[in-house]
Amino acid sequence: MQATELIEKLKETLAKDISDFRIVTTEHGLKKNRAYRVWAEVSNKKLKDVVKKLFSLQEYPHFSVSSGVDTGQNIEILLHFTLNYAAPKEQVLLTLRVKLPKKRPVMETITDLIPGALISEKEKREFLGIEIKGLAPGRAFLDDSLAGVFPWRKDKKGANKIAKNLHTGERIEQK
Repeated sequence: MQATELIEKLKETLAKDISDFRIVTTEHGLKKNRAYRVWAEVSNKKLKDVVKKLFSLQEYPHFSVSSGVDTGQNIEILLHFTLNYAAPKEQVLLTLRVKLPKKRPVMETITDLIPGALISEKEKREFLGIEIKGLAPGRAFLDDSLAGVFPWRKDKKGANKIAKNLHTGERIEQK
């Protein structure tokens, strides 16, 4: 399937569930091959439905990774997928943005649909303090001594409690 055709099907299939649908097409390399990147925002309530709909477009949508950032008021999770990966010059990179309220960041796991999301979801739970309903318990990165410290947060729950000067090992005083 051509990337442009897949993008149109993607837009049509997800139209009711997403907002801010953007397509960025770039050319790269000597042969000016095109790269197709699609960005869309999805509400937390609709995320699982949107991921399920990806399976109607491709039998096995490839979940690459998720990334997350504390934006102040919200915690944003970006889920990165690759579609049409069997045709390298026609791949579509899809990023779904989910905004979670920082006061109570809760989302549902997608590991029942895509088991490979396990490590990414555990990372977001440990580093950003997100509650992920349905995610298996246990830590993957940080030990129990850091319970309640979320290094990627910019608030009082962040890494200030554990920040040290790398040269001296002394705690850094945070104001």
